[in-house]
Amino acid sequence: MNSRKAWYIGCSAEQVAERVILLGDPGRVPRFSQYLSDVEAMPVNRGLATVTGMYGDTRITLSAFGMGSPIAAIVLHELANLGASVFLRIGTSIGLSPVNIGDMIIARNARSFEGTSSAYAHGAGNSSADPGLVSALTRAASRREATHHVGAFASFDGFYQDMFALDEDTEDRVRNNLERLAGQDVLAVDMETSAILTVGKALGCKAGSMCASTVNSLRKQKIGKREHAEAERTLISIALEALKQVDPA
Repeated sequence: MNSRKAWYIGCSAEQVAERVILLGDPGRVPRFSQYLSDVEAMPVNRGLATVTGMYGDTRITLSAFGMGSPIAAIVLHELANLGASVFLRIGTSIGLSPVNIGDMIIARNARSFEGTSSAYAHGAGNSSADPGLVSALTRAASRREATHHVGAFASFDGFYQDMFALDEDTEDRVRNNLERLAGQDVLAVDMETSAILTVGKALGCKAGSMCASTVNSLRKQKIGKREHAEAERTLISIALEALKQVDPA
């Protein structure tokens, strides 16, 4: 029996599935666990919540990393070291035109403006999602008749400097940044996708990302509470159906 144990997450190899859904908000772990049966919850350490259960005949792990590329990379790396080989990050993002609030965005690739990717791939600037995972997500979104887009993400470390202006001093900086990205056909901005794709590939795993657009940063618009709950249900439903179709690496 494999007795390896994760340093931060605390779980053992036997408790981890080959297919993993990576989540930002730890609060999504109990909400999304309701879609699984035979759920085993691991002890929460440093806010890192992880559970494993069954979706039909497919074993899947849900693991929360919080916010930002460094901790997302730690969680992915630990799970990969325990034997996981397919990783799908689902969560929320800032959508850029033509994406509307509530739409699903599937990453085909991501541009890195965060500092984590370079530790795994020298000169990392653009990373690609696993094509099979992109196809499975697209099919699952179409079957659910969810409005979705497939394209490029951009990931940053400085949320209030590059993604959302908290004060007047950064209004122009953020506006210019997002308008430039939209002009380069970037559909979504977040803090983790580029690192997840880069780290996954570096570790020989299949990795992808799908987010709901919940914020229009330029217009300072945010999704409503009821619409947010519906977006979460759509995200997890598509993710689970897609992961069933992807063979582990």
